[in-house]
Amino acid sequence: MTAFKLLTITFSWLIFSATASFGQFGFGDKLAQKTTVKLLSDHDQISAGSSFIVATEISHSASWHSYYKNPGGSNLPLEFDWQLPAGFTHEPVEWPVPHTTVLFGETSYTYENTNYFLTKITSPAELVGEQSQIDLKLGWQVCNDSACDMPQSGEFSITLKHGGESVLNDDNAATIETARNELPIQPAEWQKSLQISASQSDSHFIITLAGADLSALESLYYYDDKKLTVASAAQVWDAAAGTLTIERNVDAGPASQLEGILASKGKILAGFDEHGLLVNLPLAGAEDQPATNDTAATTASADQPAGNSAHGSGQIASEADRAAAAKLYDVNAKVPYVLLSGEEEKELTILTAVIFMFIGGFLLNLMPCVFPVLGLKVMGFVQQAGEDATKIRLHGLVFMTGLVASMWILAGTIFGLIHFYGQDINWGEQLTQPPFLAGMIILLFLFGLSMAGVFEIGTSLTSAGGQLQMKKGYSGSFYSGVLTTLIATPCSGPFLGSALAFTLKEPPLTGMFLFTIFALGISLPYVALAFMPKLIQKLPRPGAWMETFKQLMAFALFATAAYFYLSFINITGTDGAFWLIMALVILSLAAWAFGRYGTPVTKKSKKYVWGIGFPVIVASAGLLMAKDATSYRAPTTASEHSWYPGVVELSRSKGRIVWLDYTADW
Repeated sequence: MTAFKLLTITFSWLIFSATASFGQFGFGDKLAQKTTVKLLSDHDQISAGSSFIVATEISHSASWHSYYKNPGGSNLPLEFDWQLPAGFTHEPVEWPVPHTTVLFGETSYTYENTNYFLTKITSPAELVGEQSQIDLKLGWQVCNDSACDMPQSGEFSITLKHGGESVLNDDNAATIETARNELPIQPAEWQKSLQISASQSDSHFIITLAGADLSALESLYYYDDKKLTVASAAQVWDAAAGTLTIERNVDAGPASQLEGILASKGKILAGFDEHGLLVNLPLAGAEDQPATNDTAATTASADQPAGNSAHGSGQIASEADRAAAAKLYDVNAKVPYVLLSGEEEKELTILTAVIFMFIGGFLLNLMPCVFPVLGLKVMGFVQQAGEDATKIRLHGLVFMTGLVASMWILAGTIFGLIHFYGQDINWGEQLTQPPFLAGMIILLFLFGLSMAGVFEIGTSLTSAGGQLQMKKGYSGSFYSGVLTTLIATPCSGPFLGSALAFTLKEPPLTGMFLFTIFALGISLPYVALAFMPKLIQKLPRPGAWMETFKQLMAFALFATAAYFYLSFINITGTDGAFWLIMALVILSLAAWAFGRYGTPVTKKSKKYVWGIGFPVIVASAGLLMAKDATSYRAPTTASEHSWYPGVVELSRSKGRIVWLDYTADW
């Protein structure tokens, strides 16, 4: 069997799917204009020391949206960078009320259609020249229900004349006035007839409204500016009590005030349209505020049961437990640990990182992820045992080249993402993307079917001569190296946790060097075997046993596919898992038809209809079904884990034994 065509076709689809899956990291459709941006000034002519308003008009194509200053999810917000002439000043941008958009269980704060962002600019006491140019550098990202565009930036400008007095632009002024009337209501206005206060517990914020008739208020929603809240958690509005309960982001640290927008589906204040309220609310401390009532907390946590204890039970801790634990928790304290070697923790250096990466790569060959490729390469060496020693060595070097090249591509992509998005991008990040996982599962599954004898690719090429056969073999060695890189990624963590973390924090050139060392460590056994003909000669001679061994190795590939499938289930839930299984069944049918009727001995008419046409149609349906499976997400629920800040200290203070099971769920 020739691995070249099978791996080329499936790996190409894998790259396409992975690219689509990284839409949230900026990969996406660039074919159409998603947004148009222009600047509007309410004045055509300005005078010295005068103020004027510049509106940034952002229009989105149908179904596309951009993001609020706090995007809520993992996308990028609009970013305004005003470039003004000397002496000009500007006030903060005034943002309109965003909307909530829920995709894959994640809530984002978005803008659709056309929106205006207002900025007040003041000219200096003396104007130089006949005109001034106002420049804006704008950054943004747009997404729709299925993809995200690359992060974009643009420079926009307007030119304003100088004069003894300001001259209004009536059309722009009218547009800006309409936009201003739709902005959130300033505190100076709503404080005349409404009192709003905020308090906090260790897990929630509570906003309380008083002084107005709230009976017509259908709902209330808080858009947080500072990422202090969990955007995807439910917010609970109690009209009778006038309270809004919001889950806090415990990773954001202590908070002294809430800054953001309160929006509603009913008039908050008589005399105002349904606009949001701009709020900046000091927070009462947890010690000054009674614990959040169980009903509100439970509702805000997606109906998770509230328990009295979280010690080893997986239940949500009570407010009393969390409050007591918080007093014992020291964020600056190191957790006690024991090193089996008895040595103290040491900082990694470049030299130690090189050693760890090389040894870790070498030992990675023993992990279940890489075992199927190990078996394939052993078979390859058996087949090559009678060939010229130089050719065998070339096979080993080509395998190493494929492994190193694909490692460069993967590591380079990670460093590129880190450059654009910061240190939140980690090694193995692609394994959090369902399309990438689906591509890996399909690749391994089809490769397994081929090894099991369901179908073969390349039988028609066997008569093309030894030169083509040799080229085909080198291609197989190269793509074996590529496959090794792809399936080895999830297994590298146990060996290389600290070394990988160190590598990803290094400059890109240093990091690429360390990943090259990693790839060389993985390829060492294969290259060493290729350069030791005597070892190859000790392998069993080719024979009927190879077919049996090949079919047995198919089950190793199926097991590896099942390993990736578990991660796919955790992300997409049972719906996504079901449709991917159905897609694999359909792809199996296509593979069977190709193997049954696509052989050289099949009558041409039957071969083209049932051996080629039918499999292509069926496989296309299977791939579309697999793509659809990646769009599902497991239901978002509150944390079911028993850990929370201070639980270890609280448990130890009560003489309880603590066992922490900490792992990564891709």
